[in-house]
Amino acid sequence: MTASPRILMLSQRNLAPVISRCTSYELEDVVCAVDAVDFVAPAYRDLGIKIIQPFEILQLIVNRLGERTAAVRRLNPGIRSSRAQGRYDLFFSICQFVTDLPALNALQGWRECSRTAACWIEEIWARDIPRMRSQLALLRQFDYLFVGCRGSVEPLQEATGRPCVYLPPGVDCLRFVPGQLAPPRVIDVYAMGRRHPDTHAALLEWARGGGHFYLHDTFRGNVAVGSPAAHRDMLAGLIKRTRYFLANRAKVDVPGETEGQQEVGFRFFEGAAAGVVMIGEPPNVASFSENFDWPDAVVRLPLGSTEIGALIDELERQPERVARIRRDNVANALRRHDWVYRWNQVLEVVGLEPTAAARNRQARLAALAGAGSSGASPGGVRNSAESLGLTL
Repeated sequence: MTASPRILMLSQRNLAPVISRCTSYELEDVVCAVDAVDFVAPAYRDLGIKIIQPFEILQLIVNRLGERTAAVRRLNPGIRSSRAQGRYDLFFSICQFVTDLPALNALQGWRECSRTAACWIEEIWARDIPRMRSQLALLRQFDYLFVGCRGSVEPLQEATGRPCVYLPPGVDCLRFVPGQLAPPRVIDVYAMGRRHPDTHAALLEWARGGGHFYLHDTFRGNVAVGSPAAHRDMLAGLIKRTRYFLANRAKVDVPGETEGQQEVGFRFFEGAAAGVVMIGEPPNVASFSENFDWPDAVVRLPLGSTEIGALIDELERQPERVARIRRDNVANALRRHDWVYRWNQVLEVVGLEPTAAARNRQARLAALAGAGSSGASPGGVRNSAESLGLTL
């Protein structure tokens, strides 16, 4: 609790403490650092049974039923209940999926005590919207909806009758950006999460043949994490020690789940902030071009290509180009993609002013990016390789 909170925030972090959601929890942490927030993070009721939480199964049942009827929209899937107290300018809930929405039913009075209510949905695909009856009913309680998938904005607005705004992913730049004493980049290639099997096989062969360090996930599934913040610290440390980073459009390996809808994933924002050279096939959509509009933001490589080793060897023969890519990536992330900019976008839409703490964070980001340098070019905020006082 803060002295005079104006934001009431509902978090899923105790309901789903898993690796894929740590980006959302990072956003929550930044918001709590720059604004006056009452933070509510409910948990499932504890039955003392050392097996899979039965209430997680109940939540799945509630959501499946909700695809057919709106009658279950008030059910609480086994979450500890609480009641909101006081008066707030804004209620804000961050959901990875719309299936998180039943958690609202565990916080009584949230709508009545908030002048305005907004929800940010990290991932929602247009093809799924028509069958979400109970979830759509829950969404209609909000005044504004923020959506992490640009292609879903119009369909969701039409289905809910609520204003929907595209909110791109972001990153905690103060965590990910290399400092003046940046660690050496000892990881040659890092492939985090989804990857194409042919490119992966080519990288394994390239690493064995040349003595390179290729870092990649060796586990499957959305594993639990003990501390989201500690996980993000570790991830930032790894990417800051990486030379080349694979980044492709969201859900690139499961086109059946998106039906051709292309979206910008988190990897681009994390890679840019950490100053790596990103390699991959970005989405061919305006939302990518608008957010990554500087040369070589991503070095293009067709999905599934086995020529990645040759491409990296070619880049290694161009040290000036590589240095420019890294510095341009960091500068643009600092000026455009920190979470504070996303939060300020939310505040602008709902009619609130940024706090002094938010303005101070922006000033710190601008200072790191080399505010007032002459490296800017048309089409976006860009910095030359000489304009940043950072070791990359």
